[in-house]
Order: sequence, then structure tokens, then C-alpha cells
Amino acid sequence: MTESLTVLIPACNEADFIADAVRSAFGQTAGPRTVLVIADSCTDDTAAIARRCGADVLEVDRRSKPESLNLALAQVTTEFVALLDADSYFATDRTLETCLERIRAKDYGGVCMSVTPHSVKGVFQRSRTIEWAAAHRMSRTVESWHGWVAVLSGCAGVYRTEAVRAVGGWSTDSLCEDVELALKMNRAGRKAGFVPGAYVCVRDPGTWSVYWAQTHRWAAGWAQALYKHRGLFFRSWGFTRVFGAMLVDSTLMAFGYLSLLYQLATRFTHFDAFRWMGLWFLVMVALTFGTAALQIGIRRTLGCYPAYLVVGTMGTVVSLWVMFREWVLGRHLTSWTGRQGRRVEITRMSERRRLVLTLAGGCAGLVGVLSGSLLDREILVMTGAAATGSVLLSALLWHLVNRMPERA
Repeated sequence: MTESLTVLIPACNEADFIADAVRSAFGQTAGPRTVLVIADSCTDDTAAIARRCGADVLEVDRRSKPESLNLALAQVTTEFVALLDADSYFATDRTLETCLERIRAKDYGGVCMSVTPHSVKGVFQRSRTIEWAAAHRMSRTVESWHGWVAVLSGCAGVYRTEAVRAVGGWSTDSLCEDVELALKMNRAGRKAGFVPGAYVCVRDPGTWSVYWAQTHRWAAGWAQALYKHRGLFFRSWGFTRVFGAMLVDSTLMAFGYLSLLYQLATRFTHFDAFRWMGLWFLVMVALTFGTAALQIGIRRTLGCYPAYLVVGTMGTVVSLWVMFREWVLGRHLTSWTGRQGRRVEITRMSERRRLVLTLAGGCAGLVGVLSGSLLDREILVMTGAAATGSVLLSALLWHLVNRMPERA
């Protein structure tokens, strides 16, 4: 059965994977009218292989996934448009049919699907297996209950063509165009949905450098998108519940990691807030494990979970630091190292923000000193004095460094 559907496959030097992606699109029971591969700045045989597999090919030199997708969107004439990354493939031949049924039944503007790695060989891919399973079994389901799916996953999705065009297509000024697309659709009254029974297999990071680059971009993109649409916290209860819960969850997990280390160091001898947070962390571990087991099975979860505890911990630390840098320090990621050869570019902190943070840090330290003096707590006095001195010294050093002449 052929549907009024176009499958877009953005690709940059994906000769090793593009054939599987195109064949999985043509092999759907809800067959697409067109499979269009957007070969962006390709220097390998991606375009030639795609043509041999029967796909139409649009060759561009944008070096940008959202820009190339918007060029392709202008050529789409079908009612629906689907997205599939070139290094991914639909897990079953009914994936698109299942998504289209959900869109029509719920009148969604677009839907995303469950994600799973197509190769599980190293610690990073094993960790990501748990991350994907827990996110899509728990997070996306809860978001659907609240009527506000937070992200239309960039690796695969199905949308009403007019709904994507109505919100201006994919955002070219965003690090996470999939998050922006979901936010814009929800703001426009075209709900985003999730289809738990539809799967896409993706290639996940195999090394720390790739994992770090991807986690860095995702965390920065989330932080920038939330700040850009922060007004929704006061206008949309669905947005507040979903994204507020994410922020609370991230904060609790951070305290959980710290408290667990604290309890290990003190052998769980102190019954206080830190101990309670340690227990909360263990509860979250059990919840994540159970959720992943429901999604991918107990045996596979047991095999992947140790990697998730190690790599997931590092990923959480990275994400929290990036959000702090974006929101507090005001240093924004504007580009990143990816397959298209981009360098990491991070903006500098403004002088006004630096002054405000210096004054705030200094004042907080002084409050600590005064409180310690009033309460006769020497450690509090020393901590406050150290904090004030560190903040002022850092500001002075930064000022001196900025005044140094640049090398020719």
C-alpha cells in the first residue's frame, strides 16, 4: 500500500549505511511515494549508492542538517513527511504504518518513535541502550500523558507536512532542531506524540570523544531551547509539568550521585539529608533498571546496566556542567565537532555577567563569614572567606589575562 508520504534521509558521507536506510524505507507496508536522500557536502559515494537503491537524491552544500531538511521540505508534495537518519533504519516493515495510524487517530502534528542501537559492542553503546530504553518507556510515555512530548527525535519521526511548514520547518539557529520542532508544534496547537510500538535502530557512539561531543551538544541544545521558550513556564501547564519535572529530576540525580559518594566515604553512619538523597538515588537506579527491563528484557538490561552506571554518571555530570555554563556563566555553545568537520565554538562571558557573578559570589562568601561569626562556627567563617577570596582572585586574574596583548 502506497501512502501520500515522503521519507527524507539527510546524509553526510554515509556510504557505509545509506543502503540499509533506503531499503528499510522502501520496505515499509505503508510504502512512501518518494524516498529523498539529501546528500549534504558528501565526498564519498553516498549519493551514487542511494540512487542505485531507487531513491531520489538532492545534492547540497549547506553543512547543516536543518538547512538541508528545509530545502528538501520545499519539494515535498505529499500529505505526510517522515525523517530517517542515514545511519539508521526502521526496525520492522510496519513502523511507518503504526506511526500514521497514531497520527490520524490522535490528530497529531507529528510523532516520534522508540529508539534502540543497532549495534551493542562497547561500554558507550551499552550505556546508550539503557538510556534509550528508560527514556522511551518512561519519559516519553509520561510526557504523552501530560499532552506535551518534549522532543520529536531527530533520528526518525513522521509529521504532517503542513504542520511542519506552519511552524517554519526545522530551526537553523538551534543545536537541537528536534527539540525546537516539538516546542514550536506544541506552541502552535499541533500536538506532538509518541508511538511506543514503532522502533528505529540507530548508530550510537563507540568512543568517549564521540559520546562527549554528542552529550555536549544535546545538553547545550536543551538549555538554549528551554531558555528561548522560558515564557511557556508561565503560560502552559503541560510545558511546566514536563520540563519542570526534568529539571527537578536532574537536580535530584546530581544530589544522589554526591550523596552516594558521601555515604560510601562515611559508611552510611550519618542519618541526614545526604543519606536520604542516597536512598533516593538507589530508588532511581531500581526504577531505571525496571523500566529498561520492561523495554528490552532482563537479560539485556543486566548486560548493559553496569556500563550505564559508569557512563551515565559521566554523562550526567557533563550535562549538569553544560547547563550551568549556559544558564549561569552565559557561555553558549554555537557549534560543535561532528561528522561535517565543525570546530567547537563557545561564546565568551559578557563583562556585565562577570561583574554580577563576582559581586554575587563575594556577597555570598561574606554572608557565610558573618553567619559563622554570629553562630561561632569557625569552619563556616573559613569557608566563606575562602569563597570570597577565590571569587575575587578569579575575577582579578581574568581581568589581567584579558588585558594581555594578543599574539601576532
